[in-house]
Amino acid sequence: MDILKKTLTVLTALALMAPLAVAAPVSAKTTTATTQASVKKQTYTILSSSFYKTAKTYHTKDAKPVVYKAVMGADRPTMTLTAKGKLKAGTTYKVTKQVKVKINAKKNQKYSYVKGQGWVVSSKLTAGKFKAASGVKKTATKYTIVSMTALKKAKTVHTKDARPVVYKAAVAADRPTMTLTANGKLKAATTYKVMKQAKLKNAAKKTVAVSYVKGHGWVLQKSLTNGQFKNAD
Repeated sequence: MDILKKTLTVLTALALMAPLAVAAPVSAKTTTATTQASVKKQTYTILSSSFYKTAKTYHTKDAKPVVYKAVMGADRPTMTLTAKGKLKAGTTYKVTKQVKVKINAKKNQKYSYVKGQGWVVSSKLTAGKFKAASGVKKTATKYTIVSMTALKKAKTVHTKDARPVVYKAAVAADRPTMTLTANGKLKAATTYKVMKQAKLKNAAKKTVAVSYVKGHGWVLQKSLTNGQFKNAD
């Protein structure tokens, strides 16, 4: 009976390994540079595994979870993980399988396989699709418009690791004021186009520079970096 149990566990490990030959490469479009993750190998014993007939939808929040490449033991139920990059923050992904491994005598941990990316600590993912308004408190602030410029040609900018807050603007019809209300966040490590720029003054007489990101809304200029996003940024 023990021999049978061991054989089944090893077969499960082999089944987990099989799809990796196809799915293991990192997509440059949906992950950041490999060098951003610490390349360190860890080997764990597999306690259980689950395969989903239908891929489950998960998303990342502000953090960028580390993605691991896995090598399964050929003759024993083990999994060796090596960090190879990170997922993007604020992005929706599909999970196709999950394993529970033994970290040490007192701790177990679950890893989820993110389709097309690799293995990620399950607790770093949130069920469901990503929604831009997640975690943003909608407060309105009124500013006096000092100046506003419509760019003749859209300016290319990008975000880095942080996810800048996007503001919806209401401009007064009879006076030079703009009321900004938080309305979500941009994605991290993503290229955008800026169409307009403005300088605003708040009640404390402090000047704030904002840019209008095409298709999204107004964002603080200091939260954006000129040029296209590159993985090595």
